[in-house]
Amino acid sequence: MTKNYPLAFFTVCPKDCFGSCSLEVEVERGKVVKVRGNRNSPVNQGRICIKGKNYPNMVYGPERLLYPLQRIGKRGKGEFKRISWEQALDTIYEKLKNLKEQHGPESVLYYNRFANLGVVKNCAYGFWYQFGGFTSTYGGLCDSAAQEAINLTYGEVKHNKISDLENSKLIILWGSNPAYTNIHIMHYINKAVDKGARLITIDIRENESGAKSHLYLNPRPGTDGCLALGIANQLIEDKLIDHNFINQHTFGFTKFKELVKNYPLDKVSDTTEIPLHKIETMIGFIKNAPEYALICGMGVQRYTNGGQTIRAISLLPVLTGSIGKKGCGFYFSDRQAPELNWPFSPPKPKRIRNSIPVAKLASELDNQVDPPVKAVWIEQANPMTSNPSINILARAMNKLDLIVVADLFLTDTARMADIILPATSMFEYYDLITGYGHSYIQLQQKLIESPGECKHESEIYRLLGKKFGFNLDYLPENNLSTIEKIISSSNLNTDVDELKEKPYLHPSYQEIAFGDLKFNTPIQKVEFFSQRMRDRWGEDPLPAYSEPVENKYSSPNIYYKYPLSLISSHAYNKMNSQFSDISILKEEPFVWVNPYDAAKRGINKNDRVKMYNGRGSLILKAIITKKVTPGIVHTYFGWWGGVHQANLNKLTGEYISDIGHGTAFHNCLVEIQKVK
Repeated sequence: MTKNYPLAFFTVCPKDCFGSCSLEVEVERGKVVKVRGNRNSPVNQGRICIKGKNYPNMVYGPERLLYPLQRIGKRGKGEFKRISWEQALDTIYEKLKNLKEQHGPESVLYYNRFANLGVVKNCAYGFWYQFGGFTSTYGGLCDSAAQEAINLTYGEVKHNKISDLENSKLIILWGSNPAYTNIHIMHYINKAVDKGARLITIDIRENESGAKSHLYLNPRPGTDGCLALGIANQLIEDKLIDHNFINQHTFGFTKFKELVKNYPLDKVSDTTEIPLHKIETMIGFIKNAPEYALICGMGVQRYTNGGQTIRAISLLPVLTGSIGKKGCGFYFSDRQAPELNWPFSPPKPKRIRNSIPVAKLASELDNQVDPPVKAVWIEQANPMTSNPSINILARAMNKLDLIVVADLFLTDTARMADIILPATSMFEYYDLITGYGHSYIQLQQKLIESPGECKHESEIYRLLGKKFGFNLDYLPENNLSTIEKIISSSNLNTDVDELKEKPYLHPSYQEIAFGDLKFNTPIQKVEFFSQRMRDRWGEDPLPAYSEPVENKYSSPNIYYKYPLSLISSHAYNKMNSQFSDISILKEEPFVWVNPYDAAKRGINKNDRVKMYNGRGSLILKAIITKKVTPGIVHTYFGWWGGVHQANLNKLTGEYISDIGHGTAFHNCLVEIQKVK
């Protein structure tokens, strides 16, 4: 039978993003030729970002790695030779076997992050558990402080379905830029504003989402918690709170009320450097629309006080009873989808060491934990771009006996490898995807065969497992049979055929989060006062404000040398560090500088500037703009050092958030000077 080309298939974007977009992919004679949004999707409704549209350029671009490579030059120089899979696996097998015999399985660090979401990445544990153990990391680079804070406060991390934002009368964007990071939420924000809703944007800069804002507040970096407590105090003083909701559904309000008395608006204005009249105007907006939606971004929790900041902000809608209703709520992420079970794991060995916080990966490897790590296996991650203090990390990596990297591209991390294993793109393997911007479960379909000799991690581990004599029942092939077993063991009322046509939504899903007014905390109420904050983290049970590290008040000596706060955020054309080397999406790295700061340093538009501190330096193009306030420089993160020579993490320190073991990237002071 003659087939009409191209053929269209539904799949899902697995990137670490709020979207988890449903895609319609055209395949012609075994090649992906076009990617567009699925118009029938209940979430993205045909919308996708520029990155999604450029997937064919990623899959077939000249930058794609197609064959196993072995380092022949100095680490980091990017000098490799092509080898066979048999040579690559034999080399890895001998090295791992010898290291295990000499130093134990803990001498190998297995490092896996979130380049892609999905459940089949768990195939790795079928290998590493049978290896006898390994060293791993804990904590996070993205949102772990906020996840812990919201769980402690509400008991669950969830929000209303995103289309409900259209019902809002007031929307507050707090450190959130959905025009770049969550385009589906932005769609409904725009619809709400067009229908008359007020929009307040709180950010250290004028971001791309604030074009329709009726009010803009620019707090000093790291002072968002202070602002939230001041607003709370004024809402209480002005009798704008919902006493019935507070009395019935919260715990610790009396103590919270006493805390916020320490944050009168004049003091808050001085601390945050926001003009008093702007804060008062915001209070007036809330008075006119006490039931509102507050959308909080990840940036506000990337400070050493990040967890308490999120607690303070998340409690504002609680004060006015803006929880469990239409058009209301606290939006951070939506984790209502059930956790998918991986039914293939062998018994967990005792010798798994979780001794390295991901925020301190560089110094822990450099200082050598006991017993020392001798080898690193890295997949779904690019720590030489994404982790703090990469100058230290590079030094630490050079001490290792073996570095294996599985990736699609010659990333900054892959350039450090001894062996590079070419991995598969999202169109070349099956998976099940649960996102965090919505709660649908979607099937990622294998639509094409891999180019060159690329292999999925499941096949790599099966081949290597055979050499070790491991039980291959714990190392399943990547096929639809494996996906069916995952669906069955996760008790999902669906199957592969149904998922090929539409996503699955679990019956327990709440369109209006907390609509039943049930909160999964120990006392079944929202917690103003959280004893678990003290028990788990040694922190104040109330969301008290403290100055973060590395600013003009907490670190005056550092500030004297480096008086500018460096803040970085997500770009429209990159997913963390992914897509950085795709030719059509490349741009020259730049930094936003306020005209006052630029004039003070003799910097003009498009001048090349050196940005530096005691940890490192890099070169960027200066964009002179009033979109940042004096004392702040802003740029986007994810630029590779090997491609752009502009890796921001040359400058960041290894600071950890107060709770959740998060990475406090934004505690970073720098100076800039014109490059002559």
